[in-house]
Amino acid sequence: MPITVEKLGQTFFAIVQGVDAQEPTVSEDINAIIDAIDDYGVLLFPGQTLNEEQHMAFSRQFGELEVTYQKGRKRRLRAEFADASNLGPDGELLAPDSERAKYNKANQLWHSDASFRAIPSKYSLLYAETAASKDGETEFADERAGWDALDDERKTRAEKMVAGHSLMTSRIKTGFKTFTAEEGVSLKPVPQPVVRTHDPKGRKNLFLGSHAGEVFGEALEEGTQFLEELLAHTTQPQFVYRHKWTVGDLVMWDNRRVMHRGRSWDESERRVMRRTTLVGDGPTVIDGQPINEAEYLRQEAS
Repeated sequence: MPITVEKLGQTFFAIVQGVDAQEPTVSEDINAIIDAIDDYGVLLFPGQTLNEEQHMAFSRQFGELEVTYQKGRKRRLRAEFADASNLGPDGELLAPDSERAKYNKANQLWHSDASFRAIPSKYSLLYAETAASKDGETEFADERAGWDALDDERKTRAEKMVAGHSLMTSRIKTGFKTFTAEEGVSLKPVPQPVVRTHDPKGRKNLFLGSHAGEVFGEALEEGTQFLEELLAHTTQPQFVYRHKWTVGDLVMWDNRRVMHRGRSWDESERRVMRRTTLVGDGPTVIDGQPINEAEYLRQEAS
């Protein structure tokens, strides 16, 4: 049975039916899913039942999986997953004041996954094994729509800007400061454009989030103030969709044009979720300058 893609109201969120993520997906459906995520930004595959191997196998049909960064910390899940749960490596609830809980709090800030990598990630696929009975939603912000609604003066300024993204920047904002000297070096800010053109159709979008902490070539306060202004603009209600999780939901989004954040819930209740993330296609900045990524990739392929 062919898949169907139904847009939810006037949002950038669509529901995909006819996909069993436990099984290999035919190439025609893979292409249809890629076309859909290009158009909408966020896709829901409802009613899935996935173990870790099946989750990874479905994800790998869209590219190479990233390995999550947890240097020196015990894992509950294998390295191909980011753990979006409130559980420790022993499977027990995290104490709210624990270092790991502080580390996880940064997931409640607006961000794009792995924007702190020199080649930032492409898609993420988050699966709900156990959902919170109340709250615990995930919000998504459409950075393409945010760009389209931006006035010309701010567009002109933003297009020239390159920001430094670091995992340390977002974690420090939530009180997590247990970084080693080695991490201080390896997690130094990497340059990302404030405006990306990764889309083959030439559509532009903002590229923001809590990992960004400075603008290269500008005074720290001036640059960060403008980033915060753009973030406030892009996370207005008309650009945001809030997803209420149901067990078996698999949500896929494009980190190159969509930000997201988790919302709080009663953390005495288990919320068990895992995420795969796909490696990006290429750099966003060359010699300190933003590039048209789609054009760069076409030239590399020729």
